[in-house]
Amino acid sequence: MQRNVQAFIDEVTAEKVEQVTLQASYDQLTSKLQVWLDSFLAVVANDQLAQAELTTDHEPAISFRLETSVINLPLANLTEIGKVTMAEDEMPINLYMIAESEAFRSGLRIDELGSAEDVLADQAGALKVLTTWFDAQLDRLDTIMAAGDESDTENKD
Repeated sequence: MQRNVQAFIDEVTAEKVEQVTLQASYDQLTSKLQVWLDSFLAVVANDQLAQAELTTDHEPAISFRLETSVINLPLANLTEIGKVTMAEDEMPINLYMIAESEAFRSGLRIDELGSAEDVLADQAGALKVLTTWFDAQLDRLDTIMAAGDESDTENKD
């Protein structure tokens, strides 16, 4: 799966990105990974750009997305994508895992799941990579929350 960079930018600008959204309670997020990945890959398999979001009610807020892109920037950063690529280039479509939370120092974590072709060819392997990454993001958030709770306790003494 490849896209001309300008065609990619035009598709995203025209909102020709298939959206999938799943909701789960915080303690049930991991059990939704297979459905989340499957629904995302069903769109990707049809050579369409996709964004799949997994949301939960949590304080601080956190959201997870799977996105197709030509580089490791979220689709929301389309202007930056245009600045760091050449419009006439053909580039492979890669799949990215994104976690966003105000609790994270940078607010955002983005990692490559793999090229669309590789992920579609080895979906079981992709699920393992996604699960490991996802667990690491939840652990990171839980650690941040625990550290915040400890400082709250210290302030109350």
